[in-house]
Amino acid sequence: MISKGPDRRITACIPYYRCKRYIRRAVLSLLAQTHRDLTVVVVNDGDPDPPWPMLRDITDPRLVRFNLAKNRGPYFATAAVLGACDTPYLLIQDAADWSAPRRVERLLGALERDRADFSVSAAPQLIEHGKGQRIVEIRWRSASHEADAGNFVIHHRITSAFKYRAPHHGLFRSDSLRAIGGYYGGLKINYDTLVPNLILMIGRISHVPEGLYYRLLRPGSLTHGKLTGVGSADAKRASAFQRQLYKSCFASYRQFLNGGITSSQLAASIRSNCAAGVSAADRKILAFETRRISAAVRNQTRQARAS
Repeated sequence: MISKGPDRRITACIPYYRCKRYIRRAVLSLLAQTHRDLTVVVVNDGDPDPPWPMLRDITDPRLVRFNLAKNRGPYFATAAVLGACDTPYLLIQDAADWSAPRRVERLLGALERDRADFSVSAAPQLIEHGKGQRIVEIRWRSASHEADAGNFVIHHRITSAFKYRAPHHGLFRSDSLRAIGGYYGGLKINYDTLVPNLILMIGRISHVPEGLYYRLLRPGSLTHGKLTGVGSADAKRASAFQRQLYKSCFASYRQFLNGGITSSQLAASIRSNCAAGVSAADRKILAFETRRISAAVRNQTRQARAS
């Protein structure tokens, strides 16, 4: 009998909202990855001007297109894709950004090598310049076990202080994300700051120093927009919410370190804390959309096998 190798299937999630001019580049950069066992799910997050004309001629059977009826934010969309996928890994990719051809291969190799829960690379930051883009900075090139590592340095340990310890644009073990309650805690913006912190409570982060993820800094994004960007009222409320959530989760983490609870109890506590911010109505809608995405992925798989 021929034994099967490890399951290295990956689902990539691209939440889309109001960035039509960039979406094709993002999608093609993933379909061109050297790691081929990849399904790319583009979720139109309630944009009335969907991106499908930009992707109409792409016939790669690994591409799944999906529409949400209402804009609910990228974390809701990602949570629905996570719930729908049966792959052991989930890749995060923003619709305005793009990936180097070996990004997935290198992230998966590092994650497997380190037996980590999340793998992330360095990320060149770009701005639009003339008819192209210009790199202004490369972030996340180094990693540290120091408690007070500098900005844009991958942290391998956490303290009681809530910090931006790693970007969320990387490769996760799906089960590790589910262990911390998925990808949606009720916030529409900034939740990605918390997710790597929670991963560090239950496991480890692997770091690839190569600049494999190209991050476009644009005025209309959630991070830099006037209504939702850094310093806005919405961002401050989201930050305060996350700090309180982190405080509650860290209290359980400290209990775990002191031997007061097991790792399973720690994960359960984190899930409970994160679920508290999600309304019953949102849970119902998330379950509904998860089922719809699951059906879309299954249908795409059947069509690919039939062709």
